[in-house]
Amino acid sequence: MPQDTARPANSILTEEQEELLDAYLQKLDDIQEQLKLAEKVQVAIETEHLKRILSR
Repeated sequence: MPQDTARPANSILTEEQEELLDAYLQKLDDIQEQLKLAEKVQVAIETEHLKRILSR
């Protein structure tokens, strides 16, 4: 079985574990991006709210 070139020869994880770890890290990246987007939306809403308060 040829060794995966992306995996170091001295890796302590199996190929399956490496794949699971990669999938998990990708999911965490996706969640972090969603949180960033949610924070931007929250800031935009709060800004509009403050603008309305100040324009009264």
